[in-house]
Amino acid sequence: IYVDNIYFWKAASLGTNDVEVLNFKAFPNPSQNSWTIKTDNADITSIKVFDLQGKNVFSSTPNTNTTVIDGSHLKGGFYFAQIKTISGVQVIKLIKE
Repeated sequence: IYVDNIYFWKAASLGTNDVEVLNFKAFPNPSQNSWTIKTDNADITSIKVFDLQGKNVFSSTPNTNTTVIDGSHLKGGFYFAQIKTISGVQVIKLIKE
């Protein structure tokens, strides 16, 4: 008796075990003039702030774990900050009074 074409393998999983949580703090929020953005675990490589229409209204490349977004030139309303680190990207909501 001959047995041919027998393969043994372990199927790859779709998940990952190396998930790092990005912890950002934006304060004060709501703000009248500026927001301080701080992260605990990685330096912020870039920040982009968008209005509700998707227009980029602020950009910065601080390369530190704490930075300030100057919103003094912005109108009152809601904004979204896209914060990038080496570990990933997160979007947070900012409110200008």
